[in-house]
Amino acid sequence: MLDSAFVKEYLDTHLEQRQVNKVQHGFPSPRYWNEPSVPMDELTEDRRRLQKDGRQAGVYLYVGVPYCIKTTPGKCGYCLFPVEEFQGNDALEDYYGYVEREAELYRDLLEGSVLTTAYFGGGTSNLYRPHMYHKIMDLVRGLVPEIAPTADVTLEGIPQLFTRDKMRAIRDSGMNRISMGVQQVNERLNSLSGRRQTTRHVVQSLEWAREFGLAANVDVIFGWPQQTVQTMLEDLETLVSWGVHDITHYELNVGGPTDFALNRFHELPSTLSNLEMYREGRDLLLDRGYEQHGAYSFRKPGDPTTRLFREGYRPETSRDTSDAVGLGYAAVSFFGDASLGDGRSWSFINQRNLTRYKQAVDDGRFPVERAFRHQPEDWLLATLFRKLLGMEIDRTGIRRAMAVDVYEEFATIWDALAERGLVEIEPDRITLVGDGPFYTPLISTLLAEERYHALRDHEARTPKTGPVPAGGTGPGHG
Repeated sequence: MLDSAFVKEYLDTHLEQRQVNKVQHGFPSPRYWNEPSVPMDELTEDRRRLQKDGRQAGVYLYVGVPYCIKTTPGKCGYCLFPVEEFQGNDALEDYYGYVEREAELYRDLLEGSVLTTAYFGGGTSNLYRPHMYHKIMDLVRGLVPEIAPTADVTLEGIPQLFTRDKMRAIRDSGMNRISMGVQQVNERLNSLSGRRQTTRHVVQSLEWAREFGLAANVDVIFGWPQQTVQTMLEDLETLVSWGVHDITHYELNVGGPTDFALNRFHELPSTLSNLEMYREGRDLLLDRGYEQHGAYSFRKPGDPTTRLFREGYRPETSRDTSDAVGLGYAAVSFFGDASLGDGRSWSFINQRNLTRYKQAVDDGRFPVERAFRHQPEDWLLATLFRKLLGMEIDRTGIRRAMAVDVYEEFATIWDALAERGLVEIEPDRITLVGDGPFYTPLISTLLAEERYHALRDHEARTPKTGPVPAGGTGPGHG
């Protein structure tokens, strides 16, 4: 356990620093994923064992697209994800044929599974022509025939690429939700990223979604170059006036060789301005009747089409288990369960080079680039990271599943956060309160400090086996 004095000094040092470069949706960072392959036979054996033990084998399915339309600069100014420039529908459909063949490799592994969530991202998944959405859902049903009645099946896209025919095909295929990466409603600010969407594109796409009974989420970003609190509030007020029931409002992640990091860093709001934007945006949405369901997610009750999306949802309070399967270029997968013991849980990323991805599939191999074998402490941290995004950690459920009390395990951290009004500690749960959700990246990093120290020591003693992944650990925002 970290020393109390260290924790307090760490918080004093980091609370006023930029948070988002430490955003982690899973543990550990992909830079530590050094295994060159994954024992798929072992994973299949473990899933069979869990099913025999009476567990429902849930699966979260992610299907990625590598392509984005050309912008100036060469890809959206904020984008940290690996993408390829769109070369036309023939190249896209050829790529999709590889995804179908990769899915076949998972057939035995996923036998008996139930689909709990599906997300089609990238890249830009609404580049597909209308007939392809039916093919995508045929793939899903062929791979995981049983779909839970509550399953959220989401297609991510950018407003200017939706059409009425596409929206109808999305609905008719069996998908039930779209997620639009709007980023900025303000057209001038949005153009700084190189994107060409207009307000009309957004409004029209929302109208088509309503016409066909599709739930619709809008992603917007705060902390954007040249953005002020006032322009941010105007964007949120506009979304409210359009009747958008689901809004994801998250802080810009600035880093890597992006245009924003290299050429517009001096135009970014200050860290304290970002905190003010978080507070003002949260308060406006709560005042307009929205409820905060996650660190960055807000929902207004009353929309009959609304569906609760939980990325890579992993239950720890029941007899069920849920793995995340990523298909396609640069897709990420998570397999395992706390009950399996040491080293029986895995994270891995597919090839981020399109040629190598295709070559692996042509060879009949899982196109894994790098993987990480989790120990129990890694699986606990991965669970905590995801639960923090939902603002609540179930102490009772985790104690039952992992024989660990997460308060006692990290007491000095939780106590210091509670003193600052960022968390509330109860016998059965720990909840982010006040500005706690804004500091989710900092809290995650602090919880993982000791384990990362051990991983760095191990890395220093271990010979390098080749390049390791760097960057995001989940789907991109189109």
